[in-house]
Amino acid sequence: MREVERPTSAGEWELFQASRPIAWKTGTSFGWRDAWAAGVTPRYAAGVWVGNADGEGRPGLLGVDMAAPVLFEIFEQLPGGNWFDPPYDDMIQAPVCRQSGYRAAGHCEADTVWIPKTGLKAAACPFHQLLHFDATGQWQVNSACESPANMQHRPWFVLPPLEEFYYKSKNPAYASPPPFRPDCLAGTAGAGQNPMQLIYPKNPTRIYVPVDLDGQLGSTVFQVAHRAPETEIFWHLDGAYLGKTKTFHQMALQPPVGKHLLVLVDASGYRLERGFEIVGKK
Repeated sequence: MREVERPTSAGEWELFQASRPIAWKTGTSFGWRDAWAAGVTPRYAAGVWVGNADGEGRPGLLGVDMAAPVLFEIFEQLPGGNWFDPPYDDMIQAPVCRQSGYRAAGHCEADTVWIPKTGLKAAACPFHQLLHFDATGQWQVNSACESPANMQHRPWFVLPPLEEFYYKSKNPAYASPPPFRPDCLAGTAGAGQNPMQLIYPKNPTRIYVPVDLDGQLGSTVFQVAHRAPETEIFWHLDGAYLGKTKTFHQMALQPPVGKHLLVLVDASGYRLERGFEIVGKK
């Protein structure tokens, strides 16, 4: 909270931060009814509220624009000082995974940082795995299709398909795990290596669908994430084939009221099933 960018009225906020460190936060209520800013130093805590006493909203009443400049004017009038002393007696230096922020496991690239001693009880990074490649380094393999003596082994940052779907949009450097060599697929399907994960519905759920103006149930958009988006996915609902998708894996469906089973099968034979129930007014 010390590194939040200061309002522009504070001028060169980076220089201001270096000379007078403050941990601060702002907030704005719904409808611009009021705004606030709060700041803390080792010696002082200050809060600023801005708004109308009757709660009437005013468009543009934002905490960062209205309350924060006043907060920093207050701190400019107060004596400065050093920042909080780190509680080293209750801390320890430990390796932390550079990519996930978890306590480093055996295959992580790690940085040694100060953490609370209780952090040693935290779970180790679950996202780094040791992947096995063939001699070319282009395909994943397993012992069912390749001799271990011919394998290359590399640590890899592997997110579940759903998390990967969102993470890649903000982190273009993220590399999905290479695919399995075609002759190795038989040993991976159904063995915890499924490259598909539903975005909606994420869990078995009841879906309320309102009735449109024409008296028919509205559509529900089902969407799935795949590690290799260009892979074709074949959609089935209650045993009936619906069609296939590629790149953008979503379908707008209108299942009738009741329980249903959605089955997805990709071109490599991976299968994903999800039960759900449609709830609506007739």
